[in-house]
Amino acid sequence: MNTIEQIKQVIVEKFGVNANEVEAERPLGEYGLDSLGQIELLFAIEEHFEVSIPEEEAHVANLQELADLVDRYKAEKA
Repeated sequence: MNTIEQIKQVIVEKFGVNANEVEAERPLGEYGLDSLGQIELLFAIEEHFEVSIPEEEAHVANLQELADLVDRYKAEKA
């Protein structure tokens, strides 16, 4: 399973979003995640992938940007 698919799975499981509604380019706000929810999502993603994303880089618009960020930090960690 690739990074974007894993992130989609986290959103479905942790935030109760319908799996059919999760799209890579859809803005995070459209999933009903307010700013606190987006922070909680980031923490869940960091835990899931065992990476640490600096706060100044954590402002992403959609899941694809988040997946790209995770992939970058996974590569740096390897």
